[in-house]
Amino acid sequence: MKKSPPPAFTPSPGSLAGLVALGGLTALLSLFLWAELLQARAGGATSCALSDPKACAELWDGPFARIIQRFTGLPVAGWGLVWALCATALPLLALRRAAEGAPRAAWLSAVRITSAAGVLTTFVLMATVLQARAYCLGCILTYLLVLAYGGIALFGWRPLGLPERDRGLFLSAAATVAAFGLLLYPGLKTASSSSTAGREALAGAGSVAAPAPTGVPDDDVSRFVASLAPGLRQTLSDSLHIYRSGFAIPPGPARALQGPADAPLRVTEFTDIRCGHCAELHETLSALGREAKAGSFSVEPRQFPLDGACNPHIRQSSDPVRCLTAQARICVEGRPGAMEYAARLFARQATLTSAEVYSLADGLMSRQRLEACVASPETQAKLRADVDLAAKYDIDGTPLVLLNGRKGTSFPPFLYAMILTGGRSDHPAFGTLPAANPSAHLH
Repeated sequence: MKKSPPPAFTPSPGSLAGLVALGGLTALLSLFLWAELLQARAGGATSCALSDPKACAELWDGPFARIIQRFTGLPVAGWGLVWALCATALPLLALRRAAEGAPRAAWLSAVRITSAAGVLTTFVLMATVLQARAYCLGCILTYLLVLAYGGIALFGWRPLGLPERDRGLFLSAAATVAAFGLLLYPGLKTASSSSTAGREALAGAGSVAAPAPTGVPDDDVSRFVASLAPGLRQTLSDSLHIYRSGFAIPPGPARALQGPADAPLRVTEFTDIRCGHCAELHETLSALGREAKAGSFSVEPRQFPLDGACNPHIRQSSDPVRCLTAQARICVEGRPGAMEYAARLFARQATLTSAEVYSLADGLMSRQRLEACVASPETQAKLRADVDLAAKYDIDGTPLVLLNGRKGTSFPPFLYAMILTGGRSDHPAFGTLPAANPSAHLH
């Protein structure tokens, strides 16, 4: 068999060692981000955000990240660790083969191919970050490390080319499969967001009419609480602690209600159109409308756009769609189809444009009337009343959820339990929950 001629360019041991170091640092940072993901999904505060304490969690639980984990079994941070393990192992093995005097051309090609895959993926993730407008310091540092790796392996080694390309591609793919196999089990054990898991628990809420388990009192609340997995029971306990320890402001007359005015529980939501958890809350409330008894709760939609152009409690202003959407939703309040309009807006939240805010309102209000309403002093006054009311609750992000004027959380099982009890947090079933975590950070 004819051997390939040795490459004209040979990377130095120093450059290979540099790649090993960059790969190792990326692996450590990816592992840290994975741990932060677990912390965020358990209700804890993350420590890697650059601009917003919720930025990392919003990215990790955004539509793109959810799709990646659902279809591959690994969260985005897990895939970062897969790449980092390959990026560390391949140049390390190339160094070893050089020390042994063995051919290493294919291994060098594998390093370059792995680097190219990392750089390409980084640009995709950066586009996702820019679109979401949520900047995570840990993620940005990871991108910089991957790009520095590419600066050496792709540009610094350009004269090398891709010797033994097919074998190099095989080695890169084999390393990726091996790393993926190593991390798949912990990936599958990485829980989905509490909101997602909570909504899945609600899917079976209608079955609480079944006989109660042995030793569980035969009532709806007790059966529902007993049906929850341990992690969901903990988050329910944390949500109840937030609800019990907060203060209540008499809600007063509602500006617009979805549901009966005399319902025992009024859920007031303050949302922002770009907020992923707000979209999840909208889905949750729709599901609760199907699962809960008719007339058991009502929903009062209010707005808290995270943009300083219309919200004096926010410093920066960079996204006019946030304010426009809030104003448009105020304009259609009380109209049949207002909730469906909100659903259409949230479904496009990542790419929503000003033109779509108007076009999606077709059938509710003509564009001319909607434009006039958006610009009216009355709408501005209503929006200002919303943001000022939310500020009284020391809002630190969206969504903000109030139950009969008291701050709660958007955790689906908590909302369902409160609907079942009519807003009472002293039901005996709650006494079976684990102790609450006072530092839990939930919205």
